[in-house]
Amino acid sequence: MEYTKERLLTILRVLLFAVAVGMVIWGQTRIGYLGLSVMLLGLAGMLLLIYGYNRRNL
Repeated sequence: MEYTKERLLTILRVLLFAVAVGMVIWGQTRIGYLGLSVMLLGLAGMLLLIYGYNRRNL
């Protein structure tokens, strides 16, 4: 049971990371405040995932 839960959380984290990277890439193709805000949201998502990883593994 615990193994399945960890595996699903890992898959969810990978998907969230892919979405965050996609937001950064998509934001770079847009000019203006919309692109900048999308890139910042993607960056915030990646930083939150890294924070969660470091908090678990320290």
